[in-house]
Amino acid sequence: MYEKTIIYDPETRDFVMYLDGELVGFARTYQEAEETLDELVSELLYQQERLSREAA
Repeated sequence: MYEKTIIYDPETRDFVMYLDGELVGFARTYQEAEETLDELVSELLYQQERLSREAA
């Protein structure tokens, strides 16, 4: 499974989003960051499933 990390940056007042330790982007709120990471993980899982079906 993917490791999602959200860290508040007091200097920019943004929430920094990481997926498996790699910077994904920034969000204005914690909730926005959670939703964005959840959507990204869903898309990645969908792509993996599609590639597995095509390879079979």
